Amino acid sequence: MTQARAHWGWYVLLAALAAHVLVHASGRQIYDTNFYVLWEATALLAGDHPYRDFFQWGSPLLTAVTTIVQLLVGNRLIGEFLIHWSFMIAAVLVGFHLAVRLSGSVAASLATSILVVAALAATPTFTFPKLFFYPVAVLLGWWYMERPGIQRASAMGLITAIAFLYRHDHGVYIGVASTLAFALTRVMIPALRQWRTAATEMAAYTIVAALALAPWAAVVEANEGFADYVRMRAEWNRTWAPNSSPFLLLLDFNPAPVLAGRPAHESHEDEPLLAWLPPRETAEHWLAQVSLLLPFLVLLTAAVDIGRQRRRREPVDLESCAAILAAGLALIVADRLFRQDSYFLASLPLTAALGARLLASRSVASLVIAIPAFLITAIAVLGFVDELRLLKPMRADEIPIEQLLTSPPIDAFQPAGPTYALERSEWFERDADRKQRIMMRYVHDCTRDGDRVLVTGSTPYQVGYYVERPIAGGHLQWHHRWRSDPVHESQSLALIERQSVPFAFSTHDPVLEDFKAYPRIHEYLSRNYVELEGSEGRLLIDARRAPTGTFGRAGFPCFR
Repeated sequence: MTQARAHWGWYVLLAALAAHVLVHASGRQIYDTNFYVLWEATALLAGDHPYRDFFQWGSPLLTAVTTIVQLLVGNRLIGEFLIHWSFMIAAVLVGFHLAVRLSGSVAASLATSILVVAALAATPTFTFPKLFFYPVAVLLGWWYMERPGIQRASAMGLITAIAFLYRHDHGVYIGVASTLAFALTRVMIPALRQWRTAATEMAAYTIVAALALAPWAAVVEANEGFADYVRMRAEWNRTWAPNSSPFLLLLDFNPAPVLAGRPAHESHEDEPLLAWLPPRETAEHWLAQVSLLLPFLVLLTAAVDIGRQRRRREPVDLESCAAILAAGLALIVADRLFRQDSYFLASLPLTAALGARLLASRSVASLVIAIPAFLITAIAVLGFVDELRLLKPMRADEIPIEQLLTSPPIDAFQPAGPTYALERSEWFERDADRKQRIMMRYVHDCTRDGDRVLVTGSTPYQVGYYVERPIAGGHLQWHHRWRSDPVHESQSLALIERQSVPFAFSTHDPVLEDFKAYPRIHEYLSRNYVELEGSEGRLLIDARRAPTGTFGRAGFPCFR
């Protein structure tokens, strides 16, 4: 905390820069995946019960926070982005604080933190829990190692539980890192090798984490059943696990493509500086490789420092232990989450803190390797954020104020006036994206309280939020074949049959295409629903319902 007070001005500067970048980039952040818990908030606000009416996929606390904020801001998109932005700014500051402590250098920490701030311009904001919780966990582990005790072990247990409730795998990774912190404390610091005391502290950690999770676990057990919940979420996680070791990316480690700049056909005469920057794909690949390599280098240098201290019979410094903890967590995250190059963002502040430690080293290796690598990485970050948009002046018309502040959100997404004026012949001429917007307006305006929408597609998270209806059938991961076994398909079909479902909506493939993996539901939809003409099968209407009116000049059947 003394360091934080001494450098408070830098914290303010970084927070202001991060806020500027996030607001500047907000127009590019309003897309499907950034809505991935808003549909659950919509269901909760409509009175649905998680694990009974819909199957929450593994982020209960995140859903609860989103729901509360939507209630406070009156169903406006700004609420969700305020959550994202607040955590991302906090992640930058926590990462900077960790970097200062690991490196002992404000200059090196500022250098790497500025790169983090720049990268926020192209970072999906829904990744904020990853950016925030991992450096916080390292700082708490370091705090524990400084003065082990029950209270500090309990604090580690609490942050593990909170991270777990934000997304289950975050808690698992932080739990492994916490175990590493307990082990480092006893192995590296001889004065603290009291294993009975260590067992007591680990018990306190476990009890606090268990108590924090108990209410949620009780709700799950009383509804979906805890064993089934664990089995289904484990299946879901396997679906998204990396197909091969991400560390194979290091086999072609080479800075030359980054330094080569863009191909001539990708350069623009009015922006000559772009020729010096790598294409985004090249930049992502380098940044992913750096994120994988840095933890190994930090582990190596920390081991060398500890070995030197042991030979001199000096106490092992806690900075080296904390560096091992941070590098260990970074490797765990990389191994479990790096499915493709862009996933280097998952450990961005943590990686920057590790980079600051190497950059501040007073060895020849720092001058020969770390500083040139940092400069190459800075070039890659500029290429990653795409066409120097950070260096362009912010214009008011680039900030989607109307979309962020309008309630209901559909009024800014697809205004009623032009939609109702659309002639049927014009409807057929619209491209798929425009049709999707029109269909969401249609579903929003032609359903009533108590109705639901069966939603599918590869990334369909925005539909429930914009149409302001809870989803039918218990989930929306049909495209990925989640819960497609006969037992769970029967549960989903039973829900659909007893729910009021005027529409089935797909954001990508035809609805029936996604339900081929669910033969009983596919048969039910084929028998009872008809395609909205011109929707290419992406909107089905319940043929058993009598319309109460029509929608605009297009004349679609309405059930309001």
